[in-house]
Amino acid sequence: MSSPGSIQVYNTLTRAKQAFVPLVAGQVGMYVCGPTVYDDCHIGHLMGPVLFDAVARWFAARGHQVRFVNNITDIDDKIINRSLATGEPWQAITARYTAQYLGYLQRLHVVTVTDNPKCSAYIAPMITYIKDLMDGGRAYLAADGVYYDVLLQQGYGKLSGRRVEDMLSGARIERDAGLHHPADFVLWKLAKPGEPSWPSPWGAGRPGWHIECSVMSDRTLGDTFDIHGGGDDLKFPHHENEIAQGEAHGGGYARCWMHNGLIQYEGVKVGKSDPRMKDPAFAGQFKADHLLDTYGAATIRFLLMQGHYRRPNDFAPGAIAAARTALGKLHRQLGALLDQPDGAGLDALLALPLPAELAGPRAAFTAAMDDDFNTGAAIAALFG
Repeated sequence: MSSPGSIQVYNTLTRAKQAFVPLVAGQVGMYVCGPTVYDDCHIGHLMGPVLFDAVARWFAARGHQVRFVNNITDIDDKIINRSLATGEPWQAITARYTAQYLGYLQRLHVVTVTDNPKCSAYIAPMITYIKDLMDGGRAYLAADGVYYDVLLQQGYGKLSGRRVEDMLSGARIERDAGLHHPADFVLWKLAKPGEPSWPSPWGAGRPGWHIECSVMSDRTLGDTFDIHGGGDDLKFPHHENEIAQGEAHGGGYARCWMHNGLIQYEGVKVGKSDPRMKDPAFAGQFKADHLLDTYGAATIRFLLMQGHYRRPNDFAPGAIAAARTALGKLHRQLGALLDQPDGAGLDALLALPLPAELAGPRAAFTAAMDDDFNTGAAIAALFG
């Protein structure tokens, strides 16, 4: 096992690298936000699991036992809207896209995830959690549901660095008037006719987006755990609101926050509001099935590993082709060092003992991974 503090991790909350010391010696609890399962997967859904799989693998290599939780959001407005538009039951929609997502993780050799909790399996504890927040004076019933009172949360905005006044445009669900503050966010949304719902003390409805992750992390890892990960776009409002709920509920919540970079195309950020995404041909380039079928899972995983997890990843065809070339070179170089033929499979090569010539690169690889999981520098070390 690595000595305590030998791994340095950049904590988004403190905006600094810090020595990683787990809550329990030799054990790491890590929660990474998963997809909302209402449509085909794109590479943005898979970046986080692949990158944090590398994090979990390194913790394991350094002697830690890792519990890696990657949730499935199977209750959400987008799912309901898809169901209403198509007439397909929401359960069928979420089952199909959950299976698709997990299949892609398998193809990408994401092997360290231990739990894939689904929101729909945690309704009862979510109701209890919300009731606890109401009993503590942190939440209140409005006309259309139960809301969290952000003005009662000390330090609200500390993760994203935003002031409450700047947060009014970040709401995921439109809200009626009557809130204590426009930035208050929904914990329990009362159902409209025709929407799926569950009984609660406040009326039939469904949980809000943010409470889902707070409860699933609490139930799988405890009210205080080591690492919470996710995409950089989740800092606000999602992760900010998770912190508020978790701290108000009595826990320290996540001690370290890690955020991975997002998708680029030829150096320009790609997002939901990108006008280029209106072109089906352009948007199709980022679909998981296109990337994996066209380039192969090994190339896509290698591309994600080539940089640092906190930096954006470029998925233009030229960048993918360069990654494929680099992976082939590494494969051949490793085969030559191990005195194996060019046709030797990568798994077979990795099973062989390392020759003395790799002692130096191995030390550099270890130093890079201990330095905030710098996979790009670690790969560079292998090229000598």
